[in-house]
Amino acid sequence: MQTTQYKLFRAPRLRHLKRHTNTARQIWNYFLSWQRTRHSLGLPYMNVHAMSREFTILRNAHPDLFESWRDIDSWAARDILLRLHRAYERFFTYCKQRAKGGKPRKVRPPKFKSWRKPYSFTMSPSGHKFDEDTVRILGRHYRFNLSRPIRGNVKTVTVKFDALGDAYLTVVTDNVVSEITPKTGKAAGFDFGIKTMFTSSDGTKHESPEFYKRGSNQIAQAHRAHSKKKRGSNNRERARLELARAHRKISRQRDNHHWHLAKHLVLTHDVLVFETLTFEGMKRLWGRKVSDIAPYAFHLKLQHQAKKHDKQVVYIDRWEPTSKTCSTCGQLNALIDLKTRHWQCQGCTSKHDRDVNAAINILRVGTSTLAESACQTGES
Repeated sequence: MQTTQYKLFRAPRLRHLKRHTNTARQIWNYFLSWQRTRHSLGLPYMNVHAMSREFTILRNAHPDLFESWRDIDSWAARDILLRLHRAYERFFTYCKQRAKGGKPRKVRPPKFKSWRKPYSFTMSPSGHKFDEDTVRILGRHYRFNLSRPIRGNVKTVTVKFDALGDAYLTVVTDNVVSEITPKTGKAAGFDFGIKTMFTSSDGTKHESPEFYKRGSNQIAQAHRAHSKKKRGSNNRERARLELARAHRKISRQRDNHHWHLAKHLVLTHDVLVFETLTFEGMKRLWGRKVSDIAPYAFHLKLQHQAKKHDKQVVYIDRWEPTSKTCSTCGQLNALIDLKTRHWQCQGCTSKHDRDVNAAINILRVGTSTLAESACQTGES
């Protein structure tokens, strides 16, 4: 599957798509309110099939009250109800695991969608038609920037507006993207850090640009300018757009850095080994610094690039004492704390950089785990 995003050209007719996104939000909020009312009355949960039946009944029996629900097709409406159903399923799974005494990652129940924040709707292949640089969506034609060709059969198309009012198409096709590159024969372990984003086992340090920290002054000025404007005025709306533009710039800079770094690591190594870390817990300790690096988003991009170029990404257990173990003799030094950046092994008197030593140990554990799994696969 291949996912590509295109930007729609600004035009007055985009107000029709804006109305469709508002309709999708209304459907979500209506059935979420219905589920909460049923829960307060002690009635059982209504799954996606029951919600689909109720949607059809309401749209046909009360065309005056639910006239806007006819703006989008049935497939897009069912996709909205399916999103709501999956959100409730994740919450129910969390409650069951919590009742058994486990400590799963906290999941909150679905929330109402605000009209101030952008929403989206997804169409099946029957709700649209592409013709070069134009697309027909629900009976109307829209021009978009064909930045790259659409390869394969279109499966779904998602329409979404951002905070600046720009509309985007997310096209999912059945095209399989594969760029097999020559093998380098190299493997490396990487230790995650706050000051240094990643430290490689060969001593290379990949610094984090900290885009949010760089743009914090600009964002603070935009926040102050926005708060001083009168509510409901045109000046306040212009200030809101400036604030949203500053946030979007930082987000795009971070994404661009992630993609370039992920592709560089994949092209220069065949096997990349990382620790399995709980980034939510790290956010509680270091807060905005971890969010500025966005390690989880980077790992998603790295896994995509590795799959695309036929490389391997290996994750070791989070409880491995990689920072406190000497990479030369293997002796464990349990007295090292987070403030210690350089230390000397008492067994072999080797001097270590904390991050480089941890990266070497991560590589050693990852390659041994990979070799064991390969042996087990060969024996079976």
